[in-house]
Amino acid sequence: MHTRFGWHGRLAVALGLTASLAVAAPAVAAPTVSVSGGTTTLRLDGKTVRALRRAGVAVSASKPAKLRGGTVSFPVSGGSIDPATAKGTLKHRGGLTLKMGRRKLALTAITLNSGKGTFTAKAGKKSVAFASVKGGKVSRDGFATSVAGYRVAISKKGAAALNKALGGRAFKAGAKLGTAGSKPSSNEIALDRGTTTLAFVPQVAGALRQAGATIAPVAPATADAATGAISFPVTSGTLNARSLFGTIRHGGGLGIGSFTLTDLAIQISAKPTLSTNLGTIADLDVSALRSDVDPQTRTVSLEGVGIRVNQLAATTLDAAFFGSRGVLEAGATIATGSLQATAR
Repeated sequence: MHTRFGWHGRLAVALGLTASLAVAAPAVAAPTVSVSGGTTTLRLDGKTVRALRRAGVAVSASKPAKLRGGTVSFPVSGGSIDPATAKGTLKHRGGLTLKMGRRKLALTAITLNSGKGTFTAKAGKKSVAFASVKGGKVSRDGFATSVAGYRVAISKKGAAALNKALGGRAFKAGAKLGTAGSKPSSNEIALDRGTTTLAFVPQVAGALRQAGATIAPVAPATADAATGAISFPVTSGTLNARSLFGTIRHGGGLGIGSFTLTDLAIQISAKPTLSTNLGTIADLDVSALRSDVDPQTRTVSLEGVGIRVNQLAATTLDAAFFGSRGVLEAGATIATGSLQATAR
């Protein structure tokens, strides 16, 4: 939740700021989406299965995982991935059961970490990275991501842990366990790049100019010389694919007179807002929102968002530039916003 800014307490300090404040851009990690379902499959290597069988080891799946025709299917229960690269973590329900003589070992809480290249599982009371994961080819279908062709091999730690639990030396480090693939599902869209544009209401921009307060972009935001509209580059964001609820973050900023606003973030929710480094400054009117979400091009377009200044921002700006004459009132639409963005 965004914290409201204490402009009244900081007014004297804020008036001493310049609109050309330089802001160092922090490194931005690749956006990820939360995973809510899907399936990971592991096709067991026939040679390895036969070798285990000769050693007296039986392999079975524990529900709700299923073993059919040499392929184990694990339901995905959660995790997060970069949809462009599939790097991330997938957690699963069910597991594998290994039995050798009177000994039995259950591998549960199986997790695929494609970034680290491991399959981990809880073996008894300990978590062990029982297999290495390499390769894999990523494919896309709209916003969805799937991977095929992971090469899975028993790790050195995995072989040691499994042999210790079951007795014997049936498991060999480096032995091919099989090939894996994953088809995770997500209700989220991760924004990779794009632009949000604010077109200020002429009367508001004109009144501010008359009061000596210019509206100017803080790089890398830019201004349209003809219209005065200011465009902010999208740095990251995650939206629900259906409701579009989520957060969109931007680079650059906005100078209004001696105030400098950076770190612009649009929060789309039941009560959507626009926040900055100084806190929440506006409510968003989405009653006339026009949206277009295209899975094939992986693009998101939002038009017709009203930017309504909130009480604190209106009071502060009115006091700073208009002598508290009520020129700028809470709830007044000061700009309209639009977004054109491309998803990962």
